Amino acid sequence: MDVTLTGAPARTTLPRALAWALGSGTVLQGLNSAVIAVALVPIADHYGTSAAIPWLISGLYIASAVGSPTGGRLADLFGARRIYLAGLVLVVLASVLGPFAPSAGWLVADRVLLGLGTSVQFPAAMAIIRREADRRAAEVSGAIGVVALCGQSTAALAPTVGGLIVVVSGWPGIFWINLPLVANCLFWVWRCVPADPPREKRGARAALRVMDVPGALLFVATLSLTMTVLLSLENGTQGRDLALGAAAGLLAALLVLRERRCATPFLDLRLLAAHPAILMTCVRGTVTFVAFYTVFYGMPQWLEVGRGLGPAAAGLLMLPVFGVGVVSTLVATRWAARLGPGRLLLVGNAAFVVSGLVLALTAGVESPLALLVLVNVLLGIPTGFNNLGNQLTLHHASPARASGSASGLYRTAQYIGAAISAVLLTHLVPTDRAAGAAALDTAVRDIGLCLVIIGFLLLATGLTTHRRHHLSGQASSIGRNTKNGNRS
Repeated sequence: MDVTLTGAPARTTLPRALAWALGSGTVLQGLNSAVIAVALVPIADHYGTSAAIPWLISGLYIASAVGSPTGGRLADLFGARRIYLAGLVLVVLASVLGPFAPSAGWLVADRVLLGLGTSVQFPAAMAIIRREADRRAAEVSGAIGVVALCGQSTAALAPTVGGLIVVVSGWPGIFWINLPLVANCLFWVWRCVPADPPREKRGARAALRVMDVPGALLFVATLSLTMTVLLSLENGTQGRDLALGAAAGLLAALLVLRERRCATPFLDLRLLAAHPAILMTCVRGTVTFVAFYTVFYGMPQWLEVGRGLGPAAAGLLMLPVFGVGVVSTLVATRWAARLGPGRLLLVGNAAFVVSGLVLALTAGVESPLALLVLVNVLLGIPTGFNNLGNQLTLHHASPARASGSASGLYRTAQYIGAAISAVLLTHLVPTDRAAGAAALDTAVRDIGLCLVIIGFLLLATGLTTHRRHHLSGQASSIGRNTKNGNRS
């Protein structure tokens, strides 16, 4: 869907201080996603097992997939600023407890709590931006671009900073780093973000009703069971996998029935049915983030296992991916009004294809580091264009009354993509440092091929949608002209 941003009359822009204050909290999601990428191998060494690695990644994202739509709904009901601040409290609690986890299982549980805390800032921020933009009759692309830039900037620095933290203080330091960031965010939100407008007071029962706990539990069970099946595909337990797959399918069917009948569903399927553009944006977001997180986690693991690099060196080599992502976000923000979201997405998806081809054809365990740096530069290009294009499409497709819920659904799509990428990487990238060069070369080629396939799929659907809307617009114009001619 190609939404034109220049058709409306010129409007003012939201205060930059508001956007930066909201962005100071949304950095926590990007930070805690990126910083663990270089700590996965040290954590596996510390606990003596690599079995928890996919769940350290997906546990946070499954929790975030629950927390985002719930946070968006709570923001619409209780006030976006209140929910934004409540999420920060959970982040502090998880950051204090994480370093003392006695086992990998407890660390996964702490990452779940951390995911719940970091997941609510984005939908709450989008709801605040929508509310303030409507109140001030202001343009939103600049504020949304700032929030996107904050996430990209944190992701750009997190692997390098995380590598240094692991070297200096060990992997527990990746939790402590949240505390000063939360303090900074609290200061700026209290100072720059207007208080929520007066609302009818609602108690805990209203919160439980709006959260749709049975729907959320069905969603978690369905996704977790599906991941369990996908993670064990190569273990030779076909009978068990078939049984678990059937159970996951049954849970998925029950989830759909529950959500279609629920007055306040966890997954608002009625909202998606009423607004197909939101549904398509969520589907596109899921596929996009499978590619993004495959690079996000796969490359640091491959650099540490395949090239024998330490966390600091692996984090430094990942800097171009996220650094270029920041630049591409800035460029996309500047071009947004002229190109529109549809063309931004076409640019980003074409970059997926090009960067994936370069990775698949050139990278290997014997490749010079300069070539790997160049590959990582190319891998950073799609990030800003796809992220901003999807967010702007979502904003224009969402009704004002459900902006928080729509943003939460989009974030759920992102987290599902991240969980799927964890499954892919379990099968693609060896975690054993003794893996042979041939296996490691195959791993990096497979990562590149995944990007190429995903890029082509997104390009094909994007071009089809763009052409359909273009022809529809031409037909409407011809119809209007014919009608006017008949009148004359």
